[in-house]
Amino acid sequence: MNITRKIIIADTNIITDLNNAGILGKFVNIDNVYISDMVKNDEINSNTGNIDIIDKFKIVKATAEQIMEIYQILENVNGLSQYDIINYIISRDNNAILATGDSKLKKFSENNGVEVIRTLKIIRLMFEKKIITKKETILALQLLKDNKWTRIPEEDILNFLNDLY
Repeated sequence: MNITRKIIIADTNIITDLNNAGILGKFVNIDNVYISDMVKNDEINSNTGNIDIIDKFKIVKATAEQIMEIYQILENVNGLSQYDIINYIISRDNNAILATGDSKLKKFSENNGVEVIRTLKIIRLMFEKKIITKKETILALQLLKDNKWTRIPEEDILNFLNDLY
C-alpha cells in the first residue's frame, strides 16, 4: 500500500505502541514509512519492540548539513533532543509527515510547518487504507487499552472504538 507522503518515525513511542497493538509488522511494510538512521542505530533496543520487524524499516539518512543544523536549532529550543530535531529537519526537508508520541516535538514541528501524526491516527490511516481490517483495528485498540504502559488516553481509544461500531 502506497501512502502518498513519506512518514518519518521520530521516536520509539510510536514503534512500541504499534508493537503492543500487534500491527507493527503491517506498518513497517507500508511503502513510504521510514525511520532515521540515528534513531534506529541509537534508540532502538529489544524493549522497543520486535527487532526482526524493526530491522525491516526503510532508513532515511541525515545529510551533513542537516546534522549541523541540529545544533543551530538546539541553541534556541529547550526540551528537545538532537534526535527530535533531526527528525523534524528530515521531515521538513522531505515534505514528510512526522510520527511522534512526544508532545513537545509535536508542538515544535507543527509550529514550524511540519504535519504530525500520532499512534491512533496511524491506526486510523491503516484501517482507512485497508492495510488492516476492522477486526484487526478493534483488536489493536483493545490491546492498547489493556496495556498498562500505554500513554494514549483511554478516552481517545474508546472514542475510536465507538467510531468502528
